[in-house]
Amino acid sequence: MSPWLGFMALAAAQVTWGPQPMWLSETDDVTNQQRLHELLRQAYFTDYNARHPEHRLANALTVELAEFQQRVPTTPSLALAVAMGKYHFAWYEEDGKEMDVQSVWEAAELLWLSIQFSQCDRPELPMEVFFQRMCHVRWPYAVLLFSELGREFASRYLTEEAANTLERAISSFDAMKRLPHYSQTSWQSPYDMNFNEEWFPSTTTGPVWDKSMVPLAQLVEANFHVFRTELESLSEDQGLFDELSFEHSRVEGQDSWPEGAWRAVHLRQATGGWLSRACDRTPQTCAVLAARPELSCSRAGAALVRLRPGGRLKPHFGPSPHLQLHIPVQADVGARMSVGNRTLSWQTGEALVIDGSFIRQEWHNGVRGEHFVLQVTLCHPCEEAQKPLYGPLACGSRPGLSSPSAAQPVKYQDASTLPVPFAQAALWASALPDLAKCSSISEQCPPDSQHGGPNPLSALNTWNYVMNNLRGALRHTQHGNIDPAVMTAIGQVQEGIQSFLAMPTLEQYGPIIALATQILEALTPWLQQQHPAMVRFSFASGRSGRPFVPADSRNPGSLVFRLSNGIEMPAIGFGTWKLEGEACYRTVLAALQLGLRHIDTAEAYQNEAEIGRAIHDSRIPREHLFIATKATSVALGMAEASYLDAILAGQLNALQTEYLDVYMLHAAGVEEEKLQQVWRSMERLVDLGRVRALGVSNFGIQELESLWSFARVKPVYLQNIFKVYKQGEQILSASTQSVMEWAHNHGMTMVGYSTINSWPHLLPPLSDPHVLQIVKAKGRSASQVLHRWALQHGVAVIPKASSLERIRENSLLLDFELSDTQMLALDGLATLSESTHEGLLPRWREDVFGLAGATLPPRFDGFVEAMRDQQCILQPDEVKATRFTLGGGGHGISDCQAACHAQAQMNCFGADVSEKGVSLLQADCGYLVFYERTGFCHMFRSCQQQLPAGDGAVLMTRQ
Repeated sequence: MSPWLGFMALAAAQVTWGPQPMWLSETDDVTNQQRLHELLRQAYFTDYNARHPEHRLANALTVELAEFQQRVPTTPSLALAVAMGKYHFAWYEEDGKEMDVQSVWEAAELLWLSIQFSQCDRPELPMEVFFQRMCHVRWPYAVLLFSELGREFASRYLTEEAANTLERAISSFDAMKRLPHYSQTSWQSPYDMNFNEEWFPSTTTGPVWDKSMVPLAQLVEANFHVFRTELESLSEDQGLFDELSFEHSRVEGQDSWPEGAWRAVHLRQATGGWLSRACDRTPQTCAVLAARPELSCSRAGAALVRLRPGGRLKPHFGPSPHLQLHIPVQADVGARMSVGNRTLSWQTGEALVIDGSFIRQEWHNGVRGEHFVLQVTLCHPCEEAQKPLYGPLACGSRPGLSSPSAAQPVKYQDASTLPVPFAQAALWASALPDLAKCSSISEQCPPDSQHGGPNPLSALNTWNYVMNNLRGALRHTQHGNIDPAVMTAIGQVQEGIQSFLAMPTLEQYGPIIALATQILEALTPWLQQQHPAMVRFSFASGRSGRPFVPADSRNPGSLVFRLSNGIEMPAIGFGTWKLEGEACYRTVLAALQLGLRHIDTAEAYQNEAEIGRAIHDSRIPREHLFIATKATSVALGMAEASYLDAILAGQLNALQTEYLDVYMLHAAGVEEEKLQQVWRSMERLVDLGRVRALGVSNFGIQELESLWSFARVKPVYLQNIFKVYKQGEQILSASTQSVMEWAHNHGMTMVGYSTINSWPHLLPPLSDPHVLQIVKAKGRSASQVLHRWALQHGVAVIPKASSLERIRENSLLLDFELSDTQMLALDGLATLSESTHEGLLPRWREDVFGLAGATLPPRFDGFVEAMRDQQCILQPDEVKATRFTLGGGGHGISDCQAACHAQAQMNCFGADVSEKGVSLLQADCGYLVFYERTGFCHMFRSCQQQLPAGDGAVLMTRQ
């Protein structure tokens, strides 16, 4: 079973029989089921082998299941895991051949609870989500459990219990049939259910096929004497049979009773090919079967199965798509098999062809005599590669399912869809300790003018993240009972936040926080019940422009990005910000010893001497290292450009090197002529051979363009913030192009810093539920996922760490890869961080979460949207309002409306009462055109004629 990816709100469970805790999710019940199944499987088969066919930890397993079951009422995400645990490991009573009816009843009820928990009972659930949540597996198994339990009660003459349980089975079946996925099936009763029909709905031959339609059936009957001689020889050696059965046992659980009554010696496994030891004893059998195209798919297999008197194989569904051929080598009169609604017996030498994806079970009611059958699992005749072997078959295919794959027979996941935890992220961000300090402006939350740490600016940016996650949760909810006023209130909070950030006034702060808190408190019960939203991602941009970053476990120092001047730079480096003294020396030395070869520092860090000592003591040849540092005092205007030579000489001396690989300006502090003077001094250092390449840090597009206009030696290196919330800029500009894109287009290699820390705001990405969703899917740390995300964007990384373990962790980025969907999900966090009530930001990011659809149609008093992609004609001048434009760009639509409203009001105030009925037509501003992409605005007295316009033009009129 493929997991539905969705790990949030984790809790550790200490197992009773092992030393390691098992992490469980409060939302992802499919992965919980897989983890618990593996735990129970390990316990069930610990020390289990041919010489000791006993389940030593069976009692511990029973305790384990009981303890997990006790947690289900408070943690319903465990219902599926416990239900399937009981099905696989507690079907039979201890030391008895009877069904454990209490255990099976509990399994059925828990599985039904899991259907409700996962919303698999909702007809409106999108089909891709239906498959990802394994709904198409939960339903048939729930019906199977109720049906088999009812039949068991009937066999014990418990009439009332049988009637009630079978009624439950039928009602569950009817509820399942009302769902879109099952509405087109031909099933009329629970025993018509089969998984092959999911692949080929037009193939209606039923649970038993006419063997004359199957060429392999005729072949095995013709060669039966060969098979029988070899297989009888193998079956007669009971010790060898048991030994071989343990070598390649499926070990799926308590699937048969009593111990050893049903066993299989595999000749070929679906995942392992033909098995040499078994085939050494049956060479002709293996040779004949291996030559057949019916066994060419990965699901094909062959096994000699032994069923002893009193033995039972419990009811189960086989995988799909496949058929199964049985030919008894030694049939016993007491042996029976049921497939769907058919009960069959075997005749020695006569082939049976069945659809094993129906409910199937085997039993032996005799008291003596062993039953041996050669069971061959075939590729399904409707698969394209198989069709030429068969006569005409009505083979259809169900929309939404691809043709069977050799590697994965059932498509459980849609690669373009991921669970996105909007609700969990909103709750997480609103509960951050630093945000709690800023419930009001105080000593804990001082009114600083800079971002970073608990202060009003950082707090409001965090609240904006909360609001956008609320918008995402509401946008993707499957319930239609959300009050539209909620969206309006969220918009009011975000409008207040943007107003405060544009012009902070302390009296605004309290009301914004109060309204945000009120919204969050009102929605918290609803948010706590939400699963991650299943979001389908589009791939308009795909991998375009992204470099290939290998995932082949190579040494971290061996991955290089080539600067545009030809210098090779290790893409994974080591940052040293805030590392000081002996700790800096030790960690840099450790990083070098672990294979890192790129070290980043700065004049302002005051640690270059310690780094130089570590480089010296590492004894790594200088030509194998890449050393980057920054000029801070000159870049910020604290020292004259003429001092740059002396400053660099001191840095080289401290670093114990004669040259730098990259020397950069630490920030865009000086401008115009001063910047030109500084850059001329930087260029001279290149001419003198002291610096191999020049770079800049903390430069935006405007500063880069200014520098580019006069630089003789162009910068080839840009080091900026690069994290999921701030993808290249500390403070977002109004540009429609990202800094990263600008740099790449101009031949600059970008290096990202602060990829995993919360600066300059309050959000720690390492614990963000959006990040952790992908972390659990990949089985890597949050730091590794975030740094790999940057690398796959072509951005080099310089993670800092102060311990050997963290340094090693941050360097292991080349043995896994993020999918395009996971990349887009992380990219989208910038939109959750930056978007406002007025539109999606950054302007250069795709709306991967559909936030544009997460707002109600904007309603502005007195304004109506007339048309889009049109603008009023600009001539003659008389049509223009007195204040015709809001220049500079970057404005919101409310700014334009306010400016237009102000001019109209001034005109109205001067009008007579008798004229006020037509005053808006005479007002100085009656129309406006707002350009969404650039934030420009034009205002008009009249708009009798229009022209086509781009940049997201919106033409609005006053009513």
